[in-house]
Amino acid sequence: MSKKNKISEQEVKKIAELSRLSLTSEELKKRTEDMNNILNYMDTLNEIDTEKVEELYNVHDMNNSLREDNYESSLDKKDVLANSPSSNSDYVEVPLTVKKESQ
Repeated sequence: MSKKNKISEQEVKKIAELSRLSLTSEELKKRTEDMNNILNYMDTLNEIDTEKVEELYNVHDMNNSLREDNYESSLDKKDVLANSPSSNSDYVEVPLTVKKESQ
């Protein structure tokens, strides 16, 4: 595999900025090397002749084992609200489980 630099440090720096990542100069060099290795490996894979290879849709020899969707009527809204511990006129109220940073 010939090692070509397909992406520059400047391009990796731009990608990092767009991703809102701050990289040290050492990390920038390492990420540039990693990305070039990935792109060079993709070139190697693209060189493989796959003309006579049958497409693979699933690595396991399985069929869809899911059931068909069947329509069933749901509970009445009034019954659900009447049986909930706390409700608004239209919604079931539940305790706060995740706090925002401002709380």
